[in-house]
Amino acid sequence: MKGESRMTNPKVRDTVFCKYMSTGDHLLALLNAIKGTSYTDPSDITINTLSGSFYSNIKNDISFMLDTLIMMLIEHQTTINPNMPIRMLEYVAELFRRYMEPEKRKVYGSELIKLPAPEFYVFYDGDDTSFEHQTLRLSDAFMAPSDKLELIVNVYNLADGMNEDLKDRCRPLNEYSIFSNHYKQLRKQRLPIDEAVSATIRYCIENNIMKDYLRHNESEVIDMFGFEWDEKEERQALIELSEARGKNREKIDSARTLLTKGIVTLQALKSSGYYSQEELAAISK
Repeated sequence: MKGESRMTNPKVRDTVFCKYMSTGDHLLALLNAIKGTSYTDPSDITINTLSGSFYSNIKNDISFMLDTLIMMLIEHQTTINPNMPIRMLEYVAELFRRYMEPEKRKVYGSELIKLPAPEFYVFYDGDDTSFEHQTLRLSDAFMAPSDKLELIVNVYNLADGMNEDLKDRCRPLNEYSIFSNHYKQLRKQRLPIDEAVSATIRYCIENNIMKDYLRHNESEVIDMFGFEWDEKEERQALIELSEARGKNREKIDSARTLLTKGIVTLQALKSSGYYSQEELAAISK
């Protein structure tokens, strides 16, 4: 199945959002839009996204510094995750560790080590339109009230009609939002994933949206975006199936329908642990 070939391709782990936004000029435009600043030199941007190393397997979506003044950490999500402050804490700790590496011995000295001021953002790209902006706090996870350590994550919804002022101030973000929302509309019309991605690419190129990027990276975008939404739909489908676990016939019929439509793979059903061998045999008939 097409979904299975995507799942085994490691390069599709990067999302279109991360690839498209991870240039100096795009990140500078995003920073200016968020902070209301007017920096003009993309060479002031240093991208320091964590991609894992021999010593650490920590990876994040996007992080960068403006000179040594500001460090922005950005995550792109298609599902709601209240644990983002915890994840961001892990990311920023690793980024600071690497930032201080050349002078790590000074941390024990009497002179204060200066650090770039961190800021944390999530751009939500899923189906939930119940919020436009929300704030997540690390302190919400504490089992006892405390104001001794805090980390605040601002979450912006990229759904059509939401955060339009922010999008208007950042053309790359606005273009990605148009791309994503057009794709979602086609999927709601039951267009298969690959066809929806291809049609979205054609629409955007014709309307000068992400034009150069899409022309040069069309096949990669089809892989990345398709995998991204394959994974999301598969995860949601498995959750819904688990709710019907006690209804054996309904469970088998529902799973067979999702398998036939290509929303989930047989391997995913096996790995979920929700089905016996007999049920899997019935599903795959």
